[in-house]
Amino acid sequence: MPYSLYRVCHTSKITISPLLCQYKIVHSLNKPFPLTPLPLYNVTMSKKNSKLAIHLDLLKPQSNPEKLFARLLRWLLSTGRYIFVFVEALVLIVFIARFKLDEDLESKKEAIEQQIPYIESLKPVEILIRQTQLKLSTISSFRETFADYPLILKKIADQTPAGVKIISINFAKNVTRITINLNATASNNNDLAVFINGLREDSLLKEVTTTGIGFEKGSLNFSVSAEANL
Repeated sequence: MPYSLYRVCHTSKITISPLLCQYKIVHSLNKPFPLTPLPLYNVTMSKKNSKLAIHLDLLKPQSNPEKLFARLLRWLLSTGRYIFVFVEALVLIVFIARFKLDEDLESKKEAIEQQIPYIESLKPVEILIRQTQLKLSTISSFRETFADYPLILKKIADQTPAGVKIISINFAKNVTRITINLNATASNNNDLAVFINGLREDSLLKEVTTTGIGFEKGSLNFSVSAEANL
């Protein structure tokens, strides 16, 4: 119990309820203990013995509840400041990183610009290389589709007996094969047979057939077709 309340209880013989608080008692050393009335207290007098009874409600809060704005302000000053510091630090780090990345990008651009004259000096070499590649590709495609006509004529000549005379020969080129059409004369049937069999036995020539045969002026006129792989 406070000292002022203790003195009042023992000097003025005032009955006080510990659960009710309606008056504030002020203590003074030179003056008697006055009772200061406040709007929050309720004073009742006892009718039996004319004693002053002060009822004090010690459980009732003596101040108004804290407002939401004050609580928010207290939170901002305690926990919120750490959040603000963290956010500010994060923003500062991003800001510094942005400057660093811009500086790296600028240095890369300068390095590339320094290499531009050297690259432009290699332009004639690049043109020459492209021309060489085009020529090589043309030669390669020509060799892939090239028909070895001298070899074909040599094979036909090797299989031609002395009694056979070739009058004309034509070549027709397809995708993968060459069609050969020739007209010739033979002095007799034996030379004609030797010539046809010789062409059929050659590994280069395929599908050798006689397309026509006739007799004129004591000799045999005939036509032969064959195919050769490229």
